[in-house]
Amino acid sequence: MRLIWKVLRQNISVGQLFGFVLANIIGLTIIVLGIQLYVDIQPILTDRAGFMKPDYMVVSKPVSTMHAFSGEKPSFSEEEIADIRSQEFVNKVGKFTPARYGIMGELVVRSYGIDVVSDLFFESVPEDFVDVESEDWSFQPGDHVVPIILPRAYLNLYNFGYAPTSSFPAISESMVSSIVLNLAFTGNGQKVYMKGKIIGFTSRLNTILVPESFVQWSNDLLAPEAANAPVSRVIIQVTNPTDERIAAYFEEHELNVEGDKLNASKAGWLMRMLVAGVMLIGLIICLLAAYVLMLSIFLLLQRNHEAIRNLLGIGYTAAKVSFPYQLIVLLTNMLSAVTAMLFLTIVRHIYLKYLYVLAPDYMPGTLVMAWLIVILFGLLMSALNAWIVRSAVNKTN
Repeated sequence: MRLIWKVLRQNISVGQLFGFVLANIIGLTIIVLGIQLYVDIQPILTDRAGFMKPDYMVVSKPVSTMHAFSGEKPSFSEEEIADIRSQEFVNKVGKFTPARYGIMGELVVRSYGIDVVSDLFFESVPEDFVDVESEDWSFQPGDHVVPIILPRAYLNLYNFGYAPTSSFPAISESMVSSIVLNLAFTGNGQKVYMKGKIIGFTSRLNTILVPESFVQWSNDLLAPEAANAPVSRVIIQVTNPTDERIAAYFEEHELNVEGDKLNASKAGWLMRMLVAGVMLIGLIICLLAAYVLMLSIFLLLQRNHEAIRNLLGIGYTAAKVSFPYQLIVLLTNMLSAVTAMLFLTIVRHIYLKYLYVLAPDYMPGTLVMAWLIVILFGLLMSALNAWIVRSAVNKTN
């Protein structure tokens, strides 16, 4: 074996081997970094109680020019709602039920000189979708006070838009909650007067909410002809807002989502595409490095052509003559794998600090997948190159 090493090592280029190792390290580092980054971010994206908890989306159909001229309102059929409910990314679905009669509201705060009268609209959703917890959120026929939940955006619009231009004072949430509204409901030839009490503010829904029981009772009383009116909006709870299927489903069915709720789904899809792209680049670099190594070995075999023929001629087997080249390939691949994992550990230590800021209770993934990838890739490339070397040596004989 010493004789074989002595004969064959003379034409080995350290520079070529170093170039292969460096390129292989870069490629493997890119591959395992992409994989490990995805593994580490995945718990955050799928954590239902953490940074990416289940989210709510208000979905409607677009209003076309035909709807505007015909007076027809876009709505969902029961089959369409059932189809939405059957999607794997949907946890539950709720329908918006509007009050289908005239509503007039008066807000009076005499100590501040506020007396505002306006037409209003009420809607209700199932209680599971209401994000304000209050003992007053209930209504029974015979009650004279209607609990109301306002969008927090309405209060901000008043305080920072309407109040400064009309010399009205700014109002806090606690102050609004102590104010009683005078309400007048008109429909079905009747007029009903009640009081309204604002019990909280919602950041989830951009509508004036009242209990479902009130809407059902008042619609039966003041708008009985609208008992089977179509549903124009639905609210859904998605299990994982970053699921790329959400945006794809809504685009396929031409549905509108209020606000920027689809951004998480699009961001999750973009992240997966970026990771796949990064891994593809790393794989290409590794394959090019392996190709360069193979060309270098072929060049070595060509330079040592006479020496290999002489070794085979004096009784050395093809396996023994091939072994030095196969060992070089194996060692360089293993060195590349270990170094790539070292770089990964350093980079991972840096980006984990930022992930802990996003989610203090975050638990990162393990390095098992990354180790498996570099080891399997190194062994696969070593086995392939070993077979190529053995075949080339056999042809030399």
